[in-house]
Amino acid sequence: MTSQDLLIARIKQLSEEEISTLLNATSVMLEKHGASSKPDCPYCGSQNIIRYGHKCSKQRFLCRDCGRTFTTTTHTVMSHSHFPPEVWAEVIEDTLHGNSIDYTARRLGLYHQATFDMRHKILMALKQMPETGNICLGEVSELDETFVLDCYKGKPLDGDISRKPRKHGAKAEKRGISSEYICICSGIQRNGAAYAAAVNRAKPDAEELRAVFTGHIADATLILCDGLRSYNILPTIADCAVKDCSKMAEDEKCFYHLNTVNGFHSFIKSRYHFYRGVATKYLNRYNTLFSAAYRNVASLIKQVRHCWRLAGSITTIATKRLAKSACWRFNFNNLFTD
Repeated sequence: MTSQDLLIARIKQLSEEEISTLLNATSVMLEKHGASSKPDCPYCGSQNIIRYGHKCSKQRFLCRDCGRTFTTTTHTVMSHSHFPPEVWAEVIEDTLHGNSIDYTARRLGLYHQATFDMRHKILMALKQMPETGNICLGEVSELDETFVLDCYKGKPLDGDISRKPRKHGAKAEKRGISSEYICICSGIQRNGAAYAAAVNRAKPDAEELRAVFTGHIADATLILCDGLRSYNILPTIADCAVKDCSKMAEDEKCFYHLNTVNGFHSFIKSRYHFYRGVATKYLNRYNTLFSAAYRNVASLIKQVRHCWRLAGSITTIATKRLAKSACWRFNFNNLFTD
């Protein structure tokens, strides 16, 4: 493990107040000692950087080692965007708060398509972040599946789709679990992380559960689930114990239950209803958002606001990049805690 990895691991252990103090102290030191405003190369990490004109009113830089040009927004969600950071901060906050795209577009005076593109760049960034994409369930965790109707929102039904169009809020044509339902496998650690992923249109089999939960279950975890036999494959992907809650005695159901994961399912379905459906091809992007925001919306928004205020108050580009990277890397430390 490199010194940089050790530093990142140490920062992740800090509390929100300690991170705030660290960022403020860093800004004061850089301003006091006249730190260079030239950022490191986002491609090779070199510090051998020179100014290289402007691009779209942004300072452009040239790396003398790899020969590539870049700006301060390269490899960030604001890359190739003409909107200022203040607009992005508002869109990020609305996304985490669960507001609709139409609401954000009206409030900020943006076009619907521009807001849609910004929203999905943010969702993809959340999915790629280690703190939200690589969730690991431990201790006592509940696993279950839920089902939502398939949705082709924004797409005309053509010959490839074998059902008639339905209005928002309509029910499936067939009773029970049919091919019109998308299965979402989910797990939640009691007083901890939540994870959800869409897999198929029926009950998940063992191999599908293996693909969904590989790398997301820690060793020595007690897994609580229903009577689905496919969950018996979980001990092969992690050193965990699986308990079937449907076979527990009445006096044991005060501990062996699935109430926590069922509450998570209710949260997911309420968000789908609020959004008036989510296109099936975007389900896993929104599942990442729901998993990150469950129980922690207020705390998450408070941390994002703090980092963007800090980024706006610092003069040097290098420190602005530090604050922005902190917003995306370090402000999810306590994301899954009550």
